[in-house]
Amino acid sequence: MKNILITNDDGIKAQALDILEAKLSQLGKVTVVAPEFPMNAMGNSLSLHKPVRIHRYSENRYSVTGTPADCSRIGVLTILNDRVDLVVSGINDGANLGDDVSYSGTVAGAREAAMLEVPALAVSLVAGKHRNYNSAADLAFGVAEKILRKNPPVRKLFNLNVPDLPAGRIKGIKIARLGVRIYDRRVRERVDPSGRKYYWIIGEMLDGHNDAGTDFEAISENYASLTPLTLDATDYQLLKDIENWDLN
Repeated sequence: MKNILITNDDGIKAQALDILEAKLSQLGKVTVVAPEFPMNAMGNSLSLHKPVRIHRYSENRYSVTGTPADCSRIGVLTILNDRVDLVVSGINDGANLGDDVSYSGTVAGAREAAMLEVPALAVSLVAGKHRNYNSAADLAFGVAEKILRKNPPVRKLFNLNVPDLPAGRIKGIKIARLGVRIYDRRVRERVDPSGRKYYWIIGEMLDGHNDAGTDFEAISENYASLTPLTLDATDYQLLKDIENWDLN
């Protein structure tokens, strides 16, 4: 039987967690290890300078007082003792398209698993008004089944984004590259009651470039997008170029 670990960044009480758990239970034994509280936009941060505590809710459900990356690391190495065939992070309440993957706690949960050489999938619903989590769970099931069967290379992960539509209105899954996200650039300066300045980072996702072949284009056309990601962030073309620089 396959061992599947589910985490997220919306917390142990997230509605989508139950839906994803029920669906993936058809593929194997599912263990849930999720943050005690929402941990959105945490990126791949680990709790290195404070204790992390685990609360056991049931035989296969745990919360962690830490980040999604903490959850993956603790789930894989401690709770399941390195016996994990797949980590699925999600279903996130909101898109993780393009540059979002650098900030996303959801993607970080999958990325941390990939660092531990465990196959991993991040799943996000491009949130609208209806919260069609079942549609996202259905597509996540199909991709997870393929990952388990195809055995992709280690230190890779997959990023799945699903439009907020009933299953019958989603045209399918497009394999897509990451697009470019446009974020709000404002940082607001405010003053607290003691007269000291503080700053509020707006951080709103304003839009994205619907360039051909990108995840943004796929979503705009009512497809889900699936993007393979790698941990190697080296720019190999620039690596060749800077070999000609006189740096010494």
